[in-house]
Order: sequence, then C-alpha cells, then structure tokens
Amino acid sequence: MSERIRVKADIVPYTAEYAQTIRSWIDCEETYHNLCRGKDYPPPDDLIESWQRDSVRSYILMWQSRPVAYGELFSRPLEMAVEIAHLIVDPAKRSQGYGTKMLELLFQRAEQRPNVAKVMLNLYGSCAVTLGCYLKAGFIIEGTSSYTVGLRMVRMVQ
Repeated sequence: MSERIRVKADIVPYTAEYAQTIRSWIDCEETYHNLCRGKDYPPPDDLIESWQRDSVRSYILMWQSRPVAYGELFSRPLEMAVEIAHLIVDPAKRSQGYGTKMLELLFQRAEQRPNVAKVMLNLYGSCAVTLGCYLKAGFIIEGTSSYTVGLRMVRMVQ
C-alpha cells in the first residue's frame, strides 16, 4: 500500500443488535444493487441476518463506540482464498477512510488463516470512489467476476 491508513478504529465480531443500523446504510437502489445485487428496494428487514452463516465471519468497524462499517470474510478453500463480501460504510462516514480501514483490518484477519494465498473481492457497478477505496487498500484488478457482471480484485498474502 502506498499510503498509511490514518483512521483510528477497530473491528469487532458482528452481533444482531446492529442489523437494523447496518440495513439503514443501504440508502438507495444503487447501493443495494452494488452491495448484494439486490433488486427490490428497499431491502427486507432481515437482510443482514440472512447473510449470517457458519462459513462466514462478519465484522463491524467501530469508531468512538459506534458502528461505521460492516464486512464479511467468506472462506474459498478450493481457491486458497478468502473473499471479502458485503462491505458497506455508513453514508455519513463515506470517503473519510473508513472503508479502506475496514478492508485493511479484514485483510489482516484473512491473511492469518492457514492455507490462504490471496484475498479477493468483487466490485459491482461503476463507482469510482469504491474502486479508489479498493485500490488504496492494496487490491488490484485481476479480471472480471466469473458469475456476474463486475470486477474481480485480489490482494496476495505474503
């Protein structure tokens, strides 16, 4: 990474008490589609809870005891990879470094897992701000997503 991430925040495991707060960050149809390819805005009340599975580790970025971002780590053992999914930042905190910080902390968690050679994520839509966040966090474009329209991005574990 070319720049040090300056935001002072840390991730904690997700708990259901934050589900509605996180859902409220899905503030428009475009955000909903880019986050999870959702089609019928507004999203259902149980959307965040529906993402919770045994194979997924979900985290919240906390800043001054408040949640400001959410993201998940999803194991991809056949690819020797971990995928970051459902990354979203509170609209009031976007473009302030919280997304980049969340990606860096999720990457650090992922690289500590055994048999992980890379961390992947997908960019759906054409948001230059989101692309910039992913690039700033050290991810590079690997190609296109194999199962939907979008870019596949990767950061190798050293």
